[in-house]
Amino acid sequence: MTPLQTLKALVELQKIDRKIFDLEKDREQVPKRLTEINELLAGKKAELSVDLNQLAEAEMGRRLAESDLKAEKEKIKKWESRLNDIRSNRDYQALSREVEGARKANLGIEDEILRKMQEIEELKASSGLKKEDYDQHEAELSSERNELEQKLATMNASIDAEGAGREQAMQKVDPRWYQQYQAVRERRMGIAVIPVLDEHCQGCHMGIPPQLYNIVLRGEGIETCPHCSRIVYFEQALADVSLESEDTAS
Repeated sequence: MTPLQTLKALVELQKIDRKIFDLEKDREQVPKRLTEINELLAGKKAELSVDLNQLAEAEMGRRLAESDLKAEKEKIKKWESRLNDIRSNRDYQALSREVEGARKANLGIEDEILRKMQEIEELKASSGLKKEDYDQHEAELSSERNELEQKLATMNASIDAEGAGREQAMQKVDPRWYQQYQAVRERRMGIAVIPVLDEHCQGCHMGIPPQLYNIVLRGEGIETCPHCSRIVYFEQALADVSLESEDTAS
């Protein structure tokens, strides 16, 4: 394999790796958004649960107060029936005071029942609005979540397909240059092969010595940028290079 063919193979490998890199970068956003959706729905559901729990407590409090009121009224009724049978004025006055005290206490219970009823109405209104809000978000976000899950599956399939293509492209690269390609790619944010233009590396934008630049232009060898260590090439020199012919000849 000629130097230009090796460079061509490295450029093709770089293209595939960039596709995989971009796909993986986009894929990273999907789980993040899915987490945001789940947290948003969980938060709205928690808000609704707070209102529903308070509503249940208020209704329980109302029922207990109504039960207490009923019991107190029954007690007053019994006491009142006993008043007619009491002959002692002192006992009559004492029981009358008990009845009057119970009636006043019942007024407090009735006020409590009214407060609970008002609280219940307010909580019903509040929980109703929050239920509508949750249902709306749940419908919208569930649709988005389904789309994201489908998108994730498509991305995974694309990455697998590109990975298979990468295996084939990797076979066309000399192992020594593949190792250097990998080492530089890890240090240079995924870009290990870069074109030169006007005596400058397009990766670090630093000037390349004229003699080295001429070698790259003629495609006489595989060279690296003396500043960033990326493998450099001249695009026009690779325009007519075919890897298929090499495969066929071999």
